[in-house]
Amino acid sequence: MNSPAKRNEPKTAGDPAGLRRRAEARLSDRQTKTSPDRTRADNERQVHELEVHQIELEMQNEELRDVREAMEALLEKYTDLYDFAPVGYLTLDHEGIICEANLAGASLLGITRSALINRHFKLFVSEADLPAFNAFLQNVFASKTRQGCDVTLNVKAGSLLVTQLEAIVFESGQACRVAMTDITERKRTEADHLILNKLESTGILAGGIAHDFNNLLTVILLNLELARKHGLSGEKLARHLEDAKEACLLAGSLTAQLVTFAKGGVPVRKAMLLSGLIQESVRSALSGSNVRCEFSMAEELWAAEVDAGQIGQVIRGMVLNAREAMPQGGEVFVRAENVVLSALEHPPLPAGEYLRVSIADQGAGMTKEVLSKIFDPYFSTKQRGDQKGMGLGLTICHAVVQKHGGAIAVKSEPGVGSTFDIYLPATRKLSGKEEAAAAVGVPRHGRVLVMDDEQALRTVLGLMLTKLGHEVDLAENGQQAIEIYKKAKSLGRGYDAVILDLTIREGMGGQETIQELLKIDPNVKAVAMSGYVHNPVIQEPERHGFKCALAKPFDVATLQETLFRVMDSKAVL
Repeated sequence: MNSPAKRNEPKTAGDPAGLRRRAEARLSDRQTKTSPDRTRADNERQVHELEVHQIELEMQNEELRDVREAMEALLEKYTDLYDFAPVGYLTLDHEGIICEANLAGASLLGITRSALINRHFKLFVSEADLPAFNAFLQNVFASKTRQGCDVTLNVKAGSLLVTQLEAIVFESGQACRVAMTDITERKRTEADHLILNKLESTGILAGGIAHDFNNLLTVILLNLELARKHGLSGEKLARHLEDAKEACLLAGSLTAQLVTFAKGGVPVRKAMLLSGLIQESVRSALSGSNVRCEFSMAEELWAAEVDAGQIGQVIRGMVLNAREAMPQGGEVFVRAENVVLSALEHPPLPAGEYLRVSIADQGAGMTKEVLSKIFDPYFSTKQRGDQKGMGLGLTICHAVVQKHGGAIAVKSEPGVGSTFDIYLPATRKLSGKEEAAAAVGVPRHGRVLVMDDEQALRTVLGLMLTKLGHEVDLAENGQQAIEIYKKAKSLGRGYDAVILDLTIREGMGGQETIQELLKIDPNVKAVAMSGYVHNPVIQEPERHGFKCALAKPFDVATLQETLFRVMDSKAVL
C-alpha cells in the first residue's frame, strides 16, 4: 500500500524535471525514516561498499566472459578435431540409427554427412557380417564397456571396405559413440603375409621332404641293384625287394605330407581298427634305433574313421620326435584307450566318444615357452643344417588331426619328458566298405580297360593285371578309351572293370571320360585313379559316376581288393 506522502505527491507524467524532483524527495524521505541519525561518514562508507560491490560484479562478469570465450575456443577446437579426425566417428542409438557423424566417417562411407543422419548403419554392413554387427551393438549397450568388432562395409558404389569398429555407450545409455577405422589395407597385407609365410613354410617343408625322399630313393635303387646285379635268389632276393617296396610306400607318405600342408590334404577316411596301424607306425619310426617301445592297447578298442596313410604319418612323426628327444636311448610308452569327453574338458572338443593315443618319452622335456610354440611352422629346437629336423613335423601332425575332427594335447616337464595325446573321434561300427573288404575272398578274373597317359605306369599296371589273371587293354587318353570300349561292346566283349586316371596332360581325363562312357553303357563299372588324393572325385567317387577310387601309390593287394569290389555284384560299393 502507498504511504500518505506518496499519495499526496503531485503527478508529473510527461514532466522529466518533475519526475526528478519526486525521486529526490522520495530518497530524502527514505533516508530520514531509515536512519534519522545517519552521519556523513555512514553515507561515505555505504557508498564505498556499493562501489566495491560494483567492482566485484564487474570482475565476475569479466571472468565469466573469459570462461565463455575459453569454452567457445575449446568447442571450436573439439569440433575441428571431431570433424577432421583421421578416424570416422558415429553416434548410434539402440537400433543402429546414425544420430551424428563426423566428416571422416561420412567420407569413409562415401556419403555426405547430412545424408547420413537418421540412416540405419546396418544398410552399409555386408550381409555376411550382419550377425556379427548385431551382436556387437547389443553387447555395447548391454555391457556398457568398450567393445570391438571387424566388419566389411558396402560403400562407394559397391566397393568393399573392411573396418574396425570400437564403441562405448554414453552415460545416458541412450546412444553410443563408435570409432570407425579403415583396415582394408592392413587386412590385405596380413593376407599377403600369410601367403608368403605359407610359401616359406612349404619351401622349408619341401627341403626336408627332398632330403628324406632322396634317402628313400637311394634305398630303392641300391636294393634293386643288389637284386639285379648280384644274382640273388630266394630269401635274400625277397628281402631286398621287400625293403624297396617299403621305401616306396614311405616315399608316398612323404608326398602326402606336402599336400597336407600346402593344399589342405583332405583325408580320405574309412572306419578301421587302429591297433595294427599304431604298432606298425611305431616300429617303423624306431627301426634301427636304441629306443625301445612299450605298448598298452585297451581291450575292445573302438574303431575310428581315419585316413590310414595320414594318421600313420602322424604317429610316425610323433614317435620320431620322441626318438630324437632321447639321443642316448630310452623307452617310448605308447597307449591307446577309449575315452568319453564332456563339453568342458581339455582339449576343447565336442562332447562324445574318442580314441586317445598317448605317446610319452623320457627326454629332456620342454619349458612353457617352448611348449607354446611347438605347432608354429617356423619354430624348431633342432638345427636346420643338413636338413635334419625341419621344424614342420608337428605342424603337419596338428593339421592332420584337426582335419580328422580331433585334437592334440601336450604335457611336458623339463628333465622328465613329454607326452602327446592324440584324440580321434571314435565310431562303434566299421563302414560297409570295410566290412566288404574284410569279406574279400578269391578275386574274380575278368576283362579290364586301363587308361593312363604315363607309358611306364600303363605298361607295369597291364603286366600286373595280366599276372593276376585278367585280360587287359590299355588306352593313353579318354578318346582312345571311349573308342576301345565302344568297339568291345559292339563285339559283345564288354569290360568287367575300367580304371581311369583323372589327370591326363594332353587329352580327355577320367572325369570327362566316365560321363561319355555312361552314355554308351549306364552299367559301366569304373574306378577313378589319381595321385591327387584331395581330388573330390577320389573322396566321393560315387557322386561322379565311379564305383570306387584308387589313390596312388598303391600295392598289389589294394589293386586286387579294389577290382574285386568293382567286379563282384554282391560287393558293397
